[in-house]
Amino acid sequence: MSISSAISGRQLIEFDYDGHHRVVEPAAHGPHVSSGNHVLRGHQVAGTGKTRAVPFWDLFLVSKMTNLQVTSTTFNSDPPGYVRGDKHIQVHCEL
Repeated sequence: MSISSAISGRQLIEFDYDGHHRVVEPAAHGPHVSSGNHVLRGHQVAGTGKTRAVPFWDLFLVSKMTNLQVTSTTFNSDPPGYVRGDKHIQVHCEL
């Protein structure tokens, strides 16, 4: 499965990123407007991060994600603070 299918299915994803295991509610995906790098806007709900305690929002470079798995766990409501039309992403898929 892909990040886009996880967004459409409202499924949590898990991946390793910068040496930390992350569990994320994926919200928007596509190329970054200035760099063109594919990114994911996600709400991290479990795992660890470099400097912040979960939960938090972040913009993840898809190329830096390893061991990506789409889980069978779903979420029903939009993550807190979610706003459609992320201005940093040329959105291909969003909640």
